[in-house]
Amino acid sequence: MSTISTSLNSVVSPGVGQAQIQTQNVNPQLAPASSAPASKSVSAPASSYQVNLRSSASGTVGQTYNQAGVASASASTTVAPTAWWENKGDDHFSYLLEQNAVSATTTAGRFNGLATGLIERLHVTGADIKQAYITTSVDADAGSKAVSEAGQVSLSDLRDRPDQSLGLSVKLASGQKVSLSIKSNGNGLSVEASSDTELSETDSKALEKLAAGLEAAAQSYFGEQKINLNALSGFDTSVISSLELNIKSGDRQVDFRIDQSHHQLKLTSPSGVIDIDVKHDNAGLRGNATQREQAIQQFLGQIDSAAKRGHADEGLIAQYKEAFSAVQKINVTDDTDNLSALAPAKAPSFWDAGASPLLTGLADFDAKITGETTTPNPLRLQESDYFNFQTSQKTTQEGQLSSGKISQKLESSLSAAFHLELKSGKKPELGESKNSQNYRYFKVDDHESSKLELGFEKNQLNSARLEKSHDRNLSISSYEFGKLIDSTTVPDKQTTVIDFSSNATRDNTATEQALQRQRIITGLSGKIFL
Repeated sequence: MSTISTSLNSVVSPGVGQAQIQTQNVNPQLAPASSAPASKSVSAPASSYQVNLRSSASGTVGQTYNQAGVASASASTTVAPTAWWENKGDDHFSYLLEQNAVSATTTAGRFNGLATGLIERLHVTGADIKQAYITTSVDADAGSKAVSEAGQVSLSDLRDRPDQSLGLSVKLASGQKVSLSIKSNGNGLSVEASSDTELSETDSKALEKLAAGLEAAAQSYFGEQKINLNALSGFDTSVISSLELNIKSGDRQVDFRIDQSHHQLKLTSPSGVIDIDVKHDNAGLRGNATQREQAIQQFLGQIDSAAKRGHADEGLIAQYKEAFSAVQKINVTDDTDNLSALAPAKAPSFWDAGASPLLTGLADFDAKITGETTTPNPLRLQESDYFNFQTSQKTTQEGQLSSGKISQKLESSLSAAFHLELKSGKKPELGESKNSQNYRYFKVDDHESSKLELGFEKNQLNSARLEKSHDRNLSISSYEFGKLIDSTTVPDKQTTVIDFSSNATRDNTATEQALQRQRIITGLSGKIFL
């Protein structure tokens, strides 16, 4: 790999005086012999490297970044800004790290290229990587010892309490693990990367492709606060068997894991937590792309209805819909030759493909939304506002050879509470004055389920039973000047059963069995949804 050297003047801001260079061994514990397995070297010299940027005029402290990841205006100070390296290296990656820390004006820009650069360095050097570029401030006449101590303090703060971070852990098909970490705050950038073994050319190419997708996902999250999981799809499953990704920006966080049996996504933000787990135990029962897309739209409509009934936060619901759709689609293919790479399960031997329209076509899942709980009424703190929603699908099968049963069950529950003005649908402004205590307090408690049982005989669908039920409860308490003037409860409970099993017997002729099969498919296609 070509090595790019850069002049030290590249870190000097306009108006800042001549750079003074000091080098010292401030952390001998980082020597290669103690920081890596005996079979590997560590691409980190023991010496620390620093650049003191000084002038007779006031200096400029390193950029700080707000919650949106935009650089704020730097404040003038009487102390000298100091650039400090944990382990200086004259290589292209160190140059990239320095440029991102010094020149980038957004959080997304600071992370650009670092993940792919770390994978490249792991492959080229065969050594673990630990590097940081820190801009800290010391008195203008401070010596190198004071500068080094300040740099170490800033580095510890960066690694323990970063403003933004990105972490990736990958398990290769060989069983070896590769991990990387990138952390950022207003003082600098820190990176770490390690591998259980030296990377082959095949490993490196697969990891570099994954790292590029990781950067795209991070760019979307840091820059637009969106979850671009599609950027992570399409990695080589013959090389990478599982991955775990963590992205954090302030009080928002993404935790994503994908392996052969699960796709798990957790999103944390001030408005709540979204947790989705997609399972691939019954991959052979998934429908085609059109059926899956139609099913996804059904479930998105379901959350829209729940959000309207429970007055959910619109941003949280939009995030859930985007995440649910993405997790159901990621690394899913209609090419059955490649399906086994991610989901070994196949359709049962007794399966009748004509029964496909009766199921959802989606992989089984559990999905939850836990909204932020607030207490907006200072005179009635027991009246909390909240929104909690959960939905799931579970598919089971039993039998062998040409006969058996398949059951698919959908469930959902909604628990919510909210305040509205007494005579409008607006959110009230509640205070300690009785004049503000004119409102309605709503509580919602809903449960719904749908269970479909299919029977197969001689590889042909011959019986079906669908049972759907809901139990919905809405209570409304109305207050005028703080006094309860009305309390209402609205229950809604119902159960519906459709049974095509009564006419299905082993003695039916082939013609009768074919007619029964067609009646089931016509009568129950698409009916399983809540």
